[in-house]
Amino acid sequence: MTTANFADQLIDEMKRKKSRLIVGLDPSQEHAPASLGGEVVATLGLGTREIGVARQWAMREFCERIIAATEDIAVGYKVQLAYFERYGSAGMHVLERLLLEHEPKLFILDGKRGDIGATSKAYADAYFYDKGTDDQSPLLCDAVTLNGYLGKDALEPFFPFLAQNKGAFVLAKTSNPSSGDLQDQEIDGEPVYARMARLVNEWGADFVGDHGYSSLGLVVGATYPEAARRVRQLAPKSLILVPGIGVQGGRPQDADAFAGEDGCGAVFNFSRSIIYAYKYGPFADEHDEDKFETAARVAAEHYRVSLNEALGEP
Repeated sequence: MTTANFADQLIDEMKRKKSRLIVGLDPSQEHAPASLGGEVVATLGLGTREIGVARQWAMREFCERIIAATEDIAVGYKVQLAYFERYGSAGMHVLERLLLEHEPKLFILDGKRGDIGATSKAYADAYFYDKGTDDQSPLLCDAVTLNGYLGKDALEPFFPFLAQNKGAFVLAKTSNPSSGDLQDQEIDGEPVYARMARLVNEWGADFVGDHGYSSLGLVVGATYPEAARRVRQLAPKSLILVPGIGVQGGRPQDADAFAGEDGCGAVFNFSRSIIYAYKYGPFADEHDEDKFETAARVAAEHYRVSLNEALGEP
């Protein structure tokens, strides 16, 4: 287990791999290749236990092949918890094994957690508690996504872990079309997302690492580069996790809106446009679905290079 500041760990990986790429692990039976079950798993006439075993195998095989194909390109992996939770204990077992067996890699668990008091403390322990090999959370990871709209006390239980070697990304401006219903509304002439960025910059001041960035970062969708420029001005020391390039419509050419002056202030998450590249995006239909990991690697390298063309190498 490393004791280095999380922001420093992430930037060190960026520099080592010359990449800003985060690969999203969103294993979906509906989109998976037929050889890994797809929609067929639920219609095989199997009992509940057998379906669980079949799904475990399919999910794990899919994730393992994606990781193997991209591990020298990706600086980390963002696990969308919902895709594992939807299958109950079968899905969570797969996630626990992935986290345990790929421990040196950086994993961000994306559940957008946010609560108060003892519940928030329980969430923090669920992802960060670690007193050694025999006393640690089965979901131990490197960073999480958080909902800060409950206020500072919803985040404070995570702060002791950020002071050690963990990280968190707080929602500011999300990539979905209706995000503006709340996030663009103004308080004293300032959009809510900008107020959140200002607060996170303040709250994260104690967690700034040697590279000049805080382990308490922000989430800003790639579909809103102008909002990102404002966020970057208000939170110059915040790492920004950027979802939404590719299938959701964000563009690598806008990457400079999210990065810091050194080009190292942002990482960019790609989920469907990499893991299902054989059916979505510019590489669709170029690869056999049974070799989906080959398409994933081609897409990952394409986006790594595209970001470097926009920002220069980290």
